[in-house]
Amino acid sequence: MTKEISTPGKITGDKVKVLIVDDSPMMCKALEQILGEDEQIQVESRALNGREALNKLSSRDFDVCTLDVHMPGMNGLTVLKNIMVRYPIPTLMISAFTGDGSRVTFEALRFGAVDFFKKPTRTGSEELQTQADILRSRLKRASRVQVEAARYLRIKPVNRTSRPAEHHGSNGDIRGVGIIHGSTGGYSSLLSIVPQLSALVDIPVIVSLGTSLENTNAFVEYLRPFSPLPLIVAGAREHLKPGHVYFLSDHQTGTFDQTGGMWEMIVEKRPIDVGNEGAIDLILLSASESFGDKCLAVFVSGDNNQGMTGAAEVVRSGGMLLAQTPENCLAPFLPEKMIKKLGAESHGPAEIAKRISTWMK
Repeated sequence: MTKEISTPGKITGDKVKVLIVDDSPMMCKALEQILGEDEQIQVESRALNGREALNKLSSRDFDVCTLDVHMPGMNGLTVLKNIMVRYPIPTLMISAFTGDGSRVTFEALRFGAVDFFKKPTRTGSEELQTQADILRSRLKRASRVQVEAARYLRIKPVNRTSRPAEHHGSNGDIRGVGIIHGSTGGYSSLLSIVPQLSALVDIPVIVSLGTSLENTNAFVEYLRPFSPLPLIVAGAREHLKPGHVYFLSDHQTGTFDQTGGMWEMIVEKRPIDVGNEGAIDLILLSASESFGDKCLAVFVSGDNNQGMTGAAEVVRSGGMLLAQTPENCLAPFLPEKMIKKLGAESHGPAEIAKRISTWMK
């Protein structure tokens, strides 16, 4: 996702032990130099190919691994699959090809990477320093993700001939709504949750995704073959249908309106004068007003307070509030706050998918 934060090192105070995997000795040296500028990080070893990386992981303890995509012999994605099956460890993909919105990035996240970073470029000393700061921050954050969350997601494309078509009833049958918010780190959670939704979901599901419209489109295109439900990047005005999933980008918000018994979501740009409230707050405030206790809100990631106001209104209106288990999150700040401050139920992705699928049944 797009927002960057400053994160502390490991909770124990120990240095973060890193294995760098890249076929370029020059890049290994550059990464070691960048990471070594942080006293909380210790580069323990390097590997120039996949086999060497797996051998080192089998015999030594590391807290996090950085991994290139394109390497001779065993490429990075194949190495990643082997790591997740044989030696699960939080892995940060660092490649010229792993930018936000890249198909390779989504593949890496599906195969178990916890985060990604595009290799630093020499565009000027100030810009390079900014990239280095972000890389160190993301590596420390990745190192804190529990090993159980760093897993190979064995999702498979849905057989389109067996996917139910328009069986959910009409727009006028909508009695409730489900809303999922995932900003920093949300891709991985949604890759796990959406494919596990039931094909018989009785509500429309709105996903507020903290990334640009371009990257939202790219993510939906990647996710669509794995989803049992139709996925839609929301336009200006959507006639909501049960069993459909609507995606909003970072600067879009939605309000709900019922005309002639039919529910619509009106999509607009987030106003710039709403203080600390984000687009997700405005969505939840409107959903609570429209659906009351039939509103289900789910927070799977986030590194700021946006969403707290809207979530509080969901709770006040009698709706349900869920948060992904913080140990499974790349950015656990917001889910933790939802649990501690608002009493959100805490669940892993599989249980969250089940709750959404059975909401209103």
